[in-house]
Amino acid sequence: MQPGDHFISINGLRLHYLEWAAAPATPVLLLHGGSAHAHWWDRFASAIANNYHVLALDLRGHGDSEHAVPAAYRVGDYARDVSAFLDVQQLDRVHLIGHSLGGLVATALAAQQPQRLRSLVVVDSQLKITPAGARYMLRLRNFPRPEYRDRQQAIQRFRLLPTQTAADEQTLRQIAAHSFRELPDGRWTFKFDREAMAHNEPQDLTPMLPRLTCPILLVRGVHSTLLPPAALATLRAAASQAEIVEIAAAHHHVMLDNPLAFEDAVRTFLETVDRQTDAVHRTAPSNP
Repeated sequence: MQPGDHFISINGLRLHYLEWAAAPATPVLLLHGGSAHAHWWDRFASAIANNYHVLALDLRGHGDSEHAVPAAYRVGDYARDVSAFLDVQQLDRVHLIGHSLGGLVATALAAQQPQRLRSLVVVDSQLKITPAGARYMLRLRNFPRPEYRDRQQAIQRFRLLPTQTAADEQTLRQIAAHSFRELPDGRWTFKFDREAMAHNEPQDLTPMLPRLTCPILLVRGVHSTLLPPAALATLRAAASQAEIVEIAAAHHHVMLDNPLAFEDAVRTFLETVDRQTDAVHRTAPSNP
């Protein structure tokens, strides 16, 4: 199923989002990781779109969304955009799914506005930015901006970050096809705003997990170096109420590396939450 392309004005920025199917199905909002874009979710979204109203947002400065000038790329900035997006779309009780940076943003919103979530799925995210991690991203920001002679070369040179992946070539080319923009001189570069790399404030959202009341699923790629077993154990200890699944043959980019296993795990979780929610509503006493 092909998504619809849409733009919306949020907090003074023109943001882009994709939409599969439509209301009145239960809404699912997908948030990508840093330097990524909404098309990271194409295969997963298409797989569940027969049962859900699926949307994927390009975070500010990413994909086809407008860059923030002056630069404003803290987790809180992204979370405010997501909150405003839900307001404009009149969406509530959503399944919120975030990968990597998107997991941080989703968790921050869940802590601030728990009533808006039906469930939270965090995909391969430690839910923290360490000082060392922030310094590493700043060093990446200071490298020269990569430029390519044409779109074909840009797609050929495309690599994920981190680079470890089990994704097939067709998937990587599809992701790459949505990752670049043409410069005035005819050369090509990445769409995302490199300034976003310089605004990763050290923080730890793990203490928020015990306070969350919605169902939580934590997903890890079994070969991920960004969420090693020790970090997953820390999340498990903080969120004793959460379900945890490790996806075989997957690195950090779990939904790209093993899409079938990822879809099966997340779909099973969403359907279980929906059945339980519906059961509660059926048994809840009505007002006199």
